[in-house]
Amino acid sequence: MNAVFIRTINSCDAGILIYNTNMKYFLSSLCLLAVLSCAVQPFCYAEEEQSDHTELESSQVEIVDPVSNQNSYSAVLYNNTNGLPTSESNDIVETKDGFIWIGSYSGLIRYDGANFERMDSTGGIANVISLYVDDSDRLWVGTNDSGIAVMEDNGKFRMWDTSDGLQSDKICSISGDENGLIYIGTPYGMSIIDQDMNLSVMDEPRLEGVYVDKLRRGCDGTIYGLSSNDDLFIVKDGKLKFYLEQKDNVITGTVCILPDMDHPGFLYLANDDSSLYYGNPERGFSVLKKTDISPLSEVGDIQKFGDKLWICGRNGIGVLDGNHFTMFNDLPLNNSVNHVISDYEGNLWFVSSRQGVMKIVPNRFMDLFERCNLPPAVVNTTCLHEGNLFVGTDTGLIVIDEENRETVTSIPLESAVSASGETFNDTDLISLLKGCRIRSITHDSQGRLWIATWRGLGLICLDHGNAVLFNESDGLLSDHVRNVAERKDGTIMASVTGGVSVIKDGKVIRNYGLEDGILNSETLTVSCAPNGDFLAGSNGGGIYVINEEGVRAIGKADGLTSGIVMRVKYDEMNHVFWIVTSNSLAYMTEDYKVTTIKNFPYSNNYDVYVNKHNDAWIIASNGLYVTPVSELLANEEITPVYYSLANGLTCTGTANSYNELDEEGNLYISGTMGVVKVDIDEPMEDVSKLKSSVPYIDADGVRIYPDENGEFHLGWDVQKVIVYFNVFNYSLTDPVVSYCLEGFEKEPVDVSYKELAPITYTKLPGGKYKFAVTIHDSTGYSSSSIKVPIIKQKTIFEYGWFYLMAFVLSAAALTGFVWIYIDQKTEAMEKKQAEAVEKERLNTELQTASRIQNSMMPHIFPPFPDRDEFDIYAVMKPAREVGGDFYDFFMIDSDHLCMVMADVSGKGIPAALFMMVSKAIVKNSAMLINSPSEVLAKTNAIICSDNTVDMFVTIWLGVLEVSTGRVIAANAGHEYPAVMTNGRFELMKDKHGMVVGAMEEAVYKDYEFTMKPGDKLFVYTDGVPEATDAEKKMFGTGRMIEALNTDPAAEPHKILENVQLAVNDFVKDAEQFDDLTMLCFAYKGKQPASAD
Repeated sequence: MNAVFIRTINSCDAGILIYNTNMKYFLSSLCLLAVLSCAVQPFCYAEEEQSDHTELESSQVEIVDPVSNQNSYSAVLYNNTNGLPTSESNDIVETKDGFIWIGSYSGLIRYDGANFERMDSTGGIANVISLYVDDSDRLWVGTNDSGIAVMEDNGKFRMWDTSDGLQSDKICSISGDENGLIYIGTPYGMSIIDQDMNLSVMDEPRLEGVYVDKLRRGCDGTIYGLSSNDDLFIVKDGKLKFYLEQKDNVITGTVCILPDMDHPGFLYLANDDSSLYYGNPERGFSVLKKTDISPLSEVGDIQKFGDKLWICGRNGIGVLDGNHFTMFNDLPLNNSVNHVISDYEGNLWFVSSRQGVMKIVPNRFMDLFERCNLPPAVVNTTCLHEGNLFVGTDTGLIVIDEENRETVTSIPLESAVSASGETFNDTDLISLLKGCRIRSITHDSQGRLWIATWRGLGLICLDHGNAVLFNESDGLLSDHVRNVAERKDGTIMASVTGGVSVIKDGKVIRNYGLEDGILNSETLTVSCAPNGDFLAGSNGGGIYVINEEGVRAIGKADGLTSGIVMRVKYDEMNHVFWIVTSNSLAYMTEDYKVTTIKNFPYSNNYDVYVNKHNDAWIIASNGLYVTPVSELLANEEITPVYYSLANGLTCTGTANSYNELDEEGNLYISGTMGVVKVDIDEPMEDVSKLKSSVPYIDADGVRIYPDENGEFHLGWDVQKVIVYFNVFNYSLTDPVVSYCLEGFEKEPVDVSYKELAPITYTKLPGGKYKFAVTIHDSTGYSSSSIKVPIIKQKTIFEYGWFYLMAFVLSAAALTGFVWIYIDQKTEAMEKKQAEAVEKERLNTELQTASRIQNSMMPHIFPPFPDRDEFDIYAVMKPAREVGGDFYDFFMIDSDHLCMVMADVSGKGIPAALFMMVSKAIVKNSAMLINSPSEVLAKTNAIICSDNTVDMFVTIWLGVLEVSTGRVIAANAGHEYPAVMTNGRFELMKDKHGMVVGAMEEAVYKDYEFTMKPGDKLFVYTDGVPEATDAEKKMFGTGRMIEALNTDPAAEPHKILENVQLAVNDFVKDAEQFDDLTMLCFAYKGKQPASAD
């Protein structure tokens, strides 16, 4: 068969082209590469639970065998369209950890089965042409122009070039012996690196200047070399042992050599005339065996795996099995093939300097059409009969001799007659069915074949060379026959268009159709129940149960989700019928109770087969699903294993097809491109030997590698840990991988192999952990696991002794703290008592000062009861502290009233004293001087002359001529007065002077205004407008004027009360730090004399 399968891209699958065995046609697909970056590092084995992850020699591993008749394989090509960074590759090796290393002109590439990673080339490894892995599992890298490098611990490379003594920076070949010596072939001779990493040039005249092209190690540690001039030489323990020039060699044109590891001294040699030789060069090739390997030419590599020699050449790949040479003509890698290796799983890997990398892996799915060189065809049915596989297609019958990998061209007929006795002249069954569409082929208990055809010959019974044909003229309802089923008594029931026909003893004895209750007469399938009932699935009418009692229908009302039933099949192991409808799977009990399986992930299914492990294999339009029958019957969560073209399935099943399942568990699937054979009784995959590793861990961005014991150590302050792990799976399977950080996580996490990604942990407590990785096959038959120790240093707080010590120290400290606390409390109480005494003394002094201060201001109202020309009222509400506000009014003479409002800077006793001094000076000056400005000037001069405390006072002073209402005033930095005229208070913006006490030569100016009867004057200190609420907002002059105008016609004491209420309502409970001092004067003018 000719087929290519394109694997879907995802994070763990770079996208690969899977070529089935002997494919002849090539389809390609460009797929997206997703590469996970990780650095080169030795493999961390840690603890291995079930599998031994040591390196297996090729003799211990079962190598994939594409030549065998019993095995199937797939070839997978990687190039720059599906993951490989380049389409050219020069060499390939595998290290014991499981990594595949590829050398190319674009650098060194590492592959873990999921991702290709091009290693950093900035260190000089940018042009790789040769690779070698020594006995210590160190990777040696030979470059084309930068010398040789070895990968050391932690993924670092050490390099040597001509500056270190190499003859050339081009490294043609690398090998090593059992003593740890590394041999390096260059265009100008050989060099050696010893175990101490010392480089030296081989001091052998015969090798001086020789272009050493190939070096190969023999079984006894002998190194065999081949020069570009076809000279052959042998090196042992660092010394030249044997040298054979081309002119002395009986074999001419040698291009490749391979030492025989089973027979010391013997070599396989390939030359340029497509011949392979075998002999002993030191014996002059006296006994020489020659094998023709044409048409393979220009051999680049020879490797022996098991008992087969694999040979790589310029035009493809061949294998020599004994004396039989086979060249593969249908592999995707067929040009400039340089090297071949086998990996630890037994897969084969090839590299081409033009086409990339190819692997050949076992495939449990075998394409029988390809094996027999048959062209692709849609297959409707398969059936084993007399050792051959009968295959029904839309164009006739194909018979395959599977053992000999060929088709049978003739099935002789002794006779061919119709059921009614009509004779046919056909003498060959294959010829009889040529061009006929065959829907199913079934064998009965008597060894007969029943071949159901469509619009052709009807139903054919092949009875040991005799063919009997049944059609409409013989009693069938129709020539359109789909399949037949046999009852225990030998009765045959045929599913035909129109209903069901019953055949017994070579005759149609009964038909069931519309008149019998089969309302949908397009039957699709028929089967037999254990009780003898026949069950017919229809194309819309559900299932018809047919027995001696008649026909009954089972439809959607009985539990089916669709009336289109493509398969009804009895399962003897579980005693149920499996039902495949057009949109679901269902099962039915023996008493015909239907249950639809609700959680099956796919709806377009074709057939169901149960293996000996009681697993159900469901053939679907997109591949195969495998799940335990118990999950289907439980009808809850179902997690089937899915096989598709990506897993090696060579083609999908054909709709409404019939498939053979033999006693050994081999299922012959009728497919859209041929027949697929798979053993459903044997596990599809074995993961017990799969390798896995944790190469390194990132701790807060710092890369940590395992120590010599395989343990990872983390510092106590690490917050974020990223665990990188690899599962080296190079097969077509997709195993389940479980991981768990034991000691931190309670349950493992299951992911698909394709979904693997680094795992992040944050804020791990200090302690010992084990990162466990377990690989399960999809059906749970095998597993493999490792455990890697991760140790995080504990903080001091995470040790048990810390808490004991902390408790003891805390107890001791607590005792000390208690004594200190008691002493401090005692001292604090004594200090507090002293402070309270002192505070009480100060409060007493302040209260005394306040009383003295208040006593110096007029406080009896009305102050002049015998004067009716005016009314005056004043108030001072002291704040928390003693302040310096004061007011005063007095008669200078019988016609002049002096009014004073002042505010001393500062608080406390100094302000109170300064206020009393200032008040006295102002009053004495006013009694002697008529001009308010001169009064302020004299007061200022007196205060400034001895103002050692640098205090000052604001003063408003006015003198009223009582008889006329004329007022002369002066202002020394005080608040503007408010005057009520025409029934409303307004601020009077007077002439301001300097505050008293600030400047000795200050000058003040008088201004005057006249009050009419009914007018009022309001003077105050800044404690009124600067009163503040809890949010530190001030009362302000605007609110003060509003308060004055609440009732401007009121008496002076009522006006001051209104202002006080407004201030209290504004500040509420906020504490005030300034006095509220106010004075209101009402002018009434001369009052008429009373009658008395």
